[in-house]
Amino acid sequence: MATNDKKDKMLVAAIDFGTTYSGYAFSFKHDYQTDPSKVSTNQNWVAGSMSLVSLKAPTVALFDENQKFHSFGYEAENNYSELALDEEHEKYYFFKRFKMRLHGKKIQRDIEIDDDRGRKMTAMLVFSEIIRYLKDHLLKLLEMRGTGVDNKDIHWVLTVPAIWSDSAKQFMRETATKAGIEGGQLSIALEPEAASLYCQLIPTNKIHGSEGAKFAVASPGTKYMVIDLGGGTADITVHQRQADGGLKELHKASGGAWGGTKVDEEFYQLLIRLIGAPVWSKFCEEHTADFLDLQRELETKKRTIKPESSGKITIKVPVTIVQTYEKESEESIDDAISGSNYNGKIKWMGDKMRIEAPVFKNLFKSCSDKIVNHIKDLLAMPDVQGTNIFLMVGGFSESAMLQNAIITSLPKSKVIIPDEPGLCVLKGAVIFGHRPIAITSRVSKYTYGINISPPFDPAIHKEDHRVSVGGIDRCRDIFKRYIQEGETVRVGEARSGKHVTLKSSQKEMLLKIFASPKREPMYVDEEDCETLGKVVVNLPDSEEKIRVEVKMMFGETELTVEAQELSTHTKYRAYFDFM
Repeated sequence: MATNDKKDKMLVAAIDFGTTYSGYAFSFKHDYQTDPSKVSTNQNWVAGSMSLVSLKAPTVALFDENQKFHSFGYEAENNYSELALDEEHEKYYFFKRFKMRLHGKKIQRDIEIDDDRGRKMTAMLVFSEIIRYLKDHLLKLLEMRGTGVDNKDIHWVLTVPAIWSDSAKQFMRETATKAGIEGGQLSIALEPEAASLYCQLIPTNKIHGSEGAKFAVASPGTKYMVIDLGGGTADITVHQRQADGGLKELHKASGGAWGGTKVDEEFYQLLIRLIGAPVWSKFCEEHTADFLDLQRELETKKRTIKPESSGKITIKVPVTIVQTYEKESEESIDDAISGSNYNGKIKWMGDKMRIEAPVFKNLFKSCSDKIVNHIKDLLAMPDVQGTNIFLMVGGFSESAMLQNAIITSLPKSKVIIPDEPGLCVLKGAVIFGHRPIAITSRVSKYTYGINISPPFDPAIHKEDHRVSVGGIDRCRDIFKRYIQEGETVRVGEARSGKHVTLKSSQKEMLLKIFASPKREPMYVDEEDCETLGKVVVNLPDSEEKIRVEVKMMFGETELTVEAQELSTHTKYRAYFDFM
């Protein structure tokens, strides 16, 4: 199906697959044309045990002993808790907070991930079943509403962090296909870009942040930074408004694993310092339902703690932690506290921990320091200098602790936080589906090119790369650049070059596509240089050497390659195979 067919769909639906929470949103084409900000979300994710209603569900999946999908979200958590209470959970596979396994690495199709008990399943199966569940959940909702819309009428958009590797982005595309979303009806949206698009539409009374904050980026040339803080990652991009209304990316996406789950990890480390790692592990393994309740409690508490909070913070904790500690150590929890650095700062009373506010607030410090320092490093770069509008989006941006850390570190700038920042990516992905060309140019994260074999020059080429082809000494594996790391590339703009066969009567030309994080790689076999895939060009039978023109171009968010054999003008096109 051609890309243009997406424009004819009745409905755009976006799936935001998050580290801690996931959900979907949608809007009809006719609604978008009259009111672009009219985006619907599912209202019914309910956590039965906590009476908690949210617009997203936890990214949690339960599979049975045969690795067959069982349930998702709050339902999966509740089912697993019940199974754990009946001591039947060990047969099941329970996955939570696993999206980060795709961060910062080259992904293979057969990559496996661990469940909470360390047992493995293929990541492709786990991810695809969750996408299938969310897709089917929306289709049932549309059916109940009598819309007459089914899967073939929908342009689907799937969100991914901008800082992910190309192979991780492709992995998500392939999992969506496996989940029943055809490639021709799917777009990939980069999370901070999606949030940026949505925030263009927000009325001023729906935002807060620095004094007098408003998201006024109507004037061409305005630079602003999108700080997308999710459960797993901080994903940061810098945009500039263009005269045609489009957005230009000024600096390649950057960030790190500094999301909200880092605060949870700091809290668990605090507990480990009190009770020891063996006791903590035993609690997690033997009291699964209690551990899930602790996670939910922590999620709520993270959102309520404020910089001005004083006195003691009360957090509900399972009594089984204390019971496990006292049974294993044969001493009381009070003894453990009095012998630690937290003496006088933490009091444990039954199922409650009372923690001095500065101790609890300190759980945010490592994470917020990394984010603030990264923002300051970016502002020192020439292309980012002059940026004084900062847009905080993503679920972790709801934290008053993070808001305060960023606002106080940028005293002369405008920091803007929309209402419900956790939904900006999801709703913006719907907007992206209606108008993907809103992002007009991006900064390349990598240098892309192909391998060539020019005549060998001993003055510049390594001796171990010398090869003989048709009696001529050539240098193998030279990196021929098409797109350079850090270079601004317009969406749809092609970079081209011509190549000639090395010998007569050659039946095909194999074009291998490579990516390197270096600006000027010399060889394709250098460290960090990755083979992305290949395009095979079939050549006519000829005594003459044949010329082939190669074009590389960025599409909506992905890179394509096209090769044209110039004697017959036959074209060969492929998306890069990043895995």
